[in-house]
Amino acid sequence: MQRWTRRRPQPTDELLLMISQAADRSLLWLAIAATGSAFGGKRGRRAAERGVLALAVASATVNGPFKLLVGRRRPAPIRRLRRVPRSSSFPSGHSASAFAFAVAATRELPQAGVLLLPLAASVAYSRVYLGLHHPSDVAAGAAFGAAVGTAARAAAGRLGLGENGLAQSTAASLPSETVLVVSPRAGSSRGLARARRALVEHGIEVTEELNIEHLNRLPGLLRTAAGEPRLVIAAGGDGTVGSVAGHLARADNVLGILPLGTGNDFARSLDIPMNPARAAALLATGQISSVDLGRLTRAGQPPSYFAHAATVGLNVDFAKLATRASARARLGRLTYLAAAVYAVRERATFQCTLELDGVVDKLTLLQLSVISARVIGGALGLNLKGPHPDDHLLDVLAVEDVPPPKMLRAGLFLLLGIKRPVPGVRALHVKRVYVESELPLELTIDGELDGALPGQFDAVAGAIRVITPRDS
Repeated sequence: MQRWTRRRPQPTDELLLMISQAADRSLLWLAIAATGSAFGGKRGRRAAERGVLALAVASATVNGPFKLLVGRRRPAPIRRLRRVPRSSSFPSGHSASAFAFAVAATRELPQAGVLLLPLAASVAYSRVYLGLHHPSDVAAGAAFGAAVGTAARAAAGRLGLGENGLAQSTAASLPSETVLVVSPRAGSSRGLARARRALVEHGIEVTEELNIEHLNRLPGLLRTAAGEPRLVIAAGGDGTVGSVAGHLARADNVLGILPLGTGNDFARSLDIPMNPARAAALLATGQISSVDLGRLTRAGQPPSYFAHAATVGLNVDFAKLATRASARARLGRLTYLAAAVYAVRERATFQCTLELDGVVDKLTLLQLSVISARVIGGALGLNLKGPHPDDHLLDVLAVEDVPPPKMLRAGLFLLLGIKRPVPGVRALHVKRVYVESELPLELTIDGELDGALPGQFDAVAGAIRVITPRDS
């Protein structure tokens, strides 16, 4: 407290007082949101919406139950203020609101982070400088606000915020018959039941239903008796959607997605609602878009397509446990947590060679990911490609066995949309890449175990047709 409240030069002192008072009742953040919404275009409006949503949740939670539960006395004010708050000191509501808005808005509009994040830090520091909070108050408030800001995108998706255009008609009429592919391992039966009811409400009648375990029957169901293409709906997570998409590559069938999995990264990349009923409604009201797939070609095998990602390393160890039926039955909702702990504990490096545009790199890695969709990390919504993802390229993340702080830094940069290199973490943006090794490398495709490398990865532009929101 002595160090943080030491008097600064007069201009700095006055600036900190002004910043703190401007943030009273979140007026500073609401003014920024109004400006961004008015002049920032569609992305500015979305950033403002997510920022205000996060701010409202953080402020209501901190200034309500948190302060009532803790009841910490404030320190004596150091500066003369026009209004001295009388609520509990812990945690700092100003800090929580500042970081909730700044992080949520920055995730939608990364360029804004250059202004918003330092401004949020200044608001938090000013509360200690003026003697209104202890340092631990603002640290806890900032951490809670950042967490709320991170979750704002997923919450907005569940609430249906920002899903414009759902009341409009589909760009092309849907086929009259539908095949529904379901995964018994993905999502809850309640979510699937809500989706089924929504399909009926919107006039989509399921002609054929297929369990993902019998997906080899799908090619025979893609056409009606009259030879017309059927609508194919994948109800499940990335594994289900990727498997179905692989059968539809270069076909004229349209793919609909009901995201019932844990991560649903491919659906998030296309801005498809995470709410099952809203996703089902979108099938009747969205537009048909051409979407890229990744393709893996291995000697002596037919090509394998992936909607989201192909991975080697930690993800393989994770998938070995996460996809085991006995583990799911025993651990239930804790399966993914247990699988993550297992993968980190058993972490082992592997050697491989990446060949790109005639350049050969021999690497020792902990994880290699070849990614087609722009979002990774499930509800975290880490965005790899930025605001303009339609470049028909793959993202390759090659992670060496770096210390945890570097891994955390790389994840934080992804979270905030900061394009900055981290030593030991290579990010490539490629049309194709060949991966080989002396020993076979087990890999997963869209979260499911799928043989081994070596092989060549490339991007297939417009490989499938998918129903998406009009503003996707």
